[in-house]
Amino acid sequence: MRSNLRTLALARVSGFLLCCALGVSHADTAQTLTPPFTDAHTIAAANAPVPVEHDFNITATGAYQVVLTDLGAELTPAIPLSSVTMAVTTGNTLVGQALTVAGTLKFNATTTGTYTVHVVGVPGSGGVGVVGLQVGTVANPTSINSFSDNIQAPSTLPAGTAILDDSFTVTNSGSYTLSLIDVGLPQNLSNLQLALSIVGGGLVTTFPNAMQATVPLTSGTTYKITAIGVAGTANAGLFSAVVTPQGGGAPVYAKAIPVGATFQIGAPTLTAGNHTITLADLAFPAALSQVGAAVLFNGQSVTASPLAAAGTQSFSATAGAYEVFAIAVPQSTAPAAGAYSLQIQPTGGAAEFSVARVVTGSGSNLSGYSFDSTLQSAGSFTVQLTDFTFPVALNAVRVAAVQNGAVVGTPLTTAGNLNMNAQAGAVTYLVIAQADPTHGGLFDLNVTASGSSTLLFDATQGVGAGFISRKVNVTSAGTYGISSSDLGFPTSFGNLAMIVTQGANNLGSVFSLGNVTLTNAAAGNYFINLIAQPSTTAGAGTYALVMAQAPTLSLTPSATSVNSGGSVTLTWSAQNATSCTAKNGWTGTQQVQGTFQTPALTTNTVFTLSCTGPGGTTSQSVTITVNTSPPAKSGGGGGSIDETVVLGLATLLARRLLARRKQTAA
Repeated sequence: MRSNLRTLALARVSGFLLCCALGVSHADTAQTLTPPFTDAHTIAAANAPVPVEHDFNITATGAYQVVLTDLGAELTPAIPLSSVTMAVTTGNTLVGQALTVAGTLKFNATTTGTYTVHVVGVPGSGGVGVVGLQVGTVANPTSINSFSDNIQAPSTLPAGTAILDDSFTVTNSGSYTLSLIDVGLPQNLSNLQLALSIVGGGLVTTFPNAMQATVPLTSGTTYKITAIGVAGTANAGLFSAVVTPQGGGAPVYAKAIPVGATFQIGAPTLTAGNHTITLADLAFPAALSQVGAAVLFNGQSVTASPLAAAGTQSFSATAGAYEVFAIAVPQSTAPAAGAYSLQIQPTGGAAEFSVARVVTGSGSNLSGYSFDSTLQSAGSFTVQLTDFTFPVALNAVRVAAVQNGAVVGTPLTTAGNLNMNAQAGAVTYLVIAQADPTHGGLFDLNVTASGSSTLLFDATQGVGAGFISRKVNVTSAGTYGISSSDLGFPTSFGNLAMIVTQGANNLGSVFSLGNVTLTNAAAGNYFINLIAQPSTTAGAGTYALVMAQAPTLSLTPSATSVNSGGSVTLTWSAQNATSCTAKNGWTGTQQVQGTFQTPALTTNTVFTLSCTGPGGTTSQSVTITVNTSPPAKSGGGGGSIDETVVLGLATLLARRLLARRKQTAA
């Protein structure tokens, strides 16, 4: 059992090495998101085990649980994990209390929809661990789903080694030819072995090296095929396993596995007829020290031997799907980077496959990126590379455009504009970048027709420092809110920052947790870019991104001024909001729409309402003015008497009294 677990670990890690050797990267092929959406994931540092994540659906609110079992601890001999933690999220919220050891996590689901379980583990001395998950209600613990996963460090598989671990089922019983093929790109492997067994049964056969054998296979039986290839001095190679009916016919199984520095660069569908393979060294920015290529059909090379250098080969194609592999090694001296192109063209016709790739040296501080695109018409175009200087500027950058196997325009040696004349068809844009090793960097590459602002191609790419990029397609114009949050599982990130871009435009950024609002955003593609660096202690962290239309709010009073002691009626309505909160002249939680009768007002009063939704928070305030002047009197003989009139009347009355006294005395 332990041997099987280690084999599975090697197989899973092989994919990591095949993707990451020589610093080769390609355009982001992640699914394009459409708001509203929540994107929550646990990520690990490059040298830490890959976290386990599974989605499950809850259709009714209530009490639920997830049981985490360390299956390796139950083996004989035991190979337990040295540590394991688990959390459950929905949207951008942790539910229940995260586990720090294997056990049961219980939570109360207050909403229906998609929930995600996240597991972070560290293998023990066995180098690989196995966990089991059971999801269900508290009353029925297995009612929803169950999962099992391997957890292992990415360094398990030795460099220059690749493993085939697969299965297949035949529909007809009979004799079959099993072939283990060493394609020899760029040279034969130093070690190649294969084992064929029945799933749940015994061993069928083993191969000590590349060879063919006839094996009896039974209809309806599932067979497991396992092979391992170890590269020689070139640290690269290519092998395949093929199963065909002995009497002839299409293979029932065929798969090719690149080893070390050999990569699959395409899987074109070709038409029947004579074709030419053309491999070229583009000498961008310098000539390669080695380049080679092979084209496979049903696991076998279409030519007698692969291309061992730049040049051409001819072959006769059967209509169908092909696989293209290449090896490229740059010079060891500066700039330690190079590029090549490969085309497959039918005789007398346009190329059916045309790509270019850039490579950087192993251990180099350079990163290479290849972006494939298609131009719909011929013309003059501008390729623009923008350094967002986020979080700091790139140390260096180079850009080239390649079409029909040749560089078009003059390559850039710094950020800026590359002008090119190009034909309709496939174009590959090559970028070589060097970022600050501590902070990383971010650039955008976009293409427009000369004199136009319409983006024909746009890609934003992070260089180092744990960048995560999400492409978002806004189909309806409007104002959108984007928030990033650190869910603190298993611990908080060491660094989490966000920048939102479109083309060369920085639409907003935050260097910690926060929100970015896209005001009056037009329909189109946008990129949300995160720097997510797990802490050095935990080696993993969980982030959440939320994007939705921002709330809008209308708050209207029945009057804007009243007499002292009067009141007004507030009427409001919020869109894209889930809750509202009142403050200043009123308080408490309010519905997203409604009315409110104020108490008697004796002073000027401000009423504020804040409404929150997935796209953020919006607030609006109204001020009610209170008139404190006494009302003017009306009726009953007129208004007030002037002070001078009163004094005059008093003086006149005093004189009359004095005159009467004098008359009486006389």
